Amino acid sequence: MTRNAMRAVRIHSHGGPEAMVVEEVDVPTPQRGEVLIRVTAAGVNWADAARRSGEHYPFPTQFPYTVGQELVGTVEAVGPEVTAYKPGDSVFALPDGGAYAEFAIAAEHELIRVPDGLGPVEGLALAVQGLSAYGVLKDAARVQPGDVVLVQAAAGGVGLLAVQLAKLFGAGQVIASASSESKRAIALEHGADAAVDPNSGSWADDIREVARGGAVDVVLEMTGGPTFSESVALLRQFGRIVVYGNASSEPPSYDIFAAMGRNLTLRTFFLIPYLTKQDFVRDALEEMVALVAEGKLKLVIGGRYTLEQAQEMHVLLEQRATSGKLLLLPA
Repeated sequence: MTRNAMRAVRIHSHGGPEAMVVEEVDVPTPQRGEVLIRVTAAGVNWADAARRSGEHYPFPTQFPYTVGQELVGTVEAVGPEVTAYKPGDSVFALPDGGAYAEFAIAAEHELIRVPDGLGPVEGLALAVQGLSAYGVLKDAARVQPGDVVLVQAAAGGVGLLAVQLAKLFGAGQVIASASSESKRAIALEHGADAAVDPNSGSWADDIREVARGGAVDVVLEMTGGPTFSESVALLRQFGRIVVYGNASSEPPSYDIFAAMGRNLTLRTFFLIPYLTKQDFVRDALEEMVALVAEGKLKLVIGGRYTLEQAQEMHVLLEQRATSGKLLLLPA
């Protein structure tokens, strides 16, 4: 039976990790088209830290705000006009906040049924980060057999999956960029052919040295700032760069006409609108679940934390001291 009160990690204004506090609040009631979910685990993403700190984000933040935009759990109750789900169903949910809590509300269209044969907690790595890696590579970058692919932040949740998926999709060479020796080792263990240090001072030259033909076909760009221009310069004729994040919080500056001579393609990727493409979500999850079952795609859980450890977890996240999928477990 649903309780009347629950614990939730909330912010009352933008700020550092210390802005997050665990509070006891009322369990929300699902309204028309909504579902109440008992949270098994909440996923932690860079977007959570950006939302908390007040960095640019596509959606406004209304306070008090319960942090977190990704979870897995069990449907507890449904509101009027919900037809596809019932209490007891195991679901992933991607709401616009509310995941760092014991219970959360999500709209019916924000739910993804947990596929058979996939552990719900481990499978949470596929809900946002898996779909992101898959969409960036297959839909946005359209990776082709033999491509040389550069993956930034290659030891992160999206990065590690992107390294593996790029190889599985036929990339001829995957170059991982990661900020520490241990992270580069992790990327290499998961299929990267080479790994470079983005803080070396010679990052772009290091990539040219290891890249086949001295250039790359695809860049998965999530750093922003001056790194964006360096990334574009690494592309060969008909190369593609996909921007799916801005970890530096610095907007890139680039003369797009400088790319015309090489016929470059610039794409952006933001997952939320893709969730309305039911064929994309179904096909992507089915393919990745099969790869996991075959042992070809490995899900890396980088840490499990309690709600009370949310501040600590965000500190580690912003210090680039984490790798793999980070989880908050309310229970």
